[in-house]
Amino acid sequence: QIEDLKKYAISQDIEIVNVFQEHVSGAKKIEERQILGECLEYCKHESVNILLLSELSRLGRSTLQVLRSLDILHESKVSVYIQNLGLY
Repeated sequence: QIEDLKKYAISQDIEIVNVFQEHVSGAKKIEERQILGECLEYCKHESVNILLLSELSRLGRSTLQVLRSLDILHESKVSVYIQNLGLY
């Protein structure tokens, strides 16, 4: 998944500044997902323009968790690309 996202970034002339890879169930709350928390904080504080995700479930398993993650990103003016949906 990471290699596919890297290829997408290159094809879209997107500079990769960091890669976050999580091996924890998406069913856990955001607070319990250390890597997701680090990613959201990084995006907030490092003026990230776009976050590339392999699938929506990387932001949470429940609708509420996904919306909370998207709200954090939206407040920081971070766009999101979801690879398996082809959605930007």
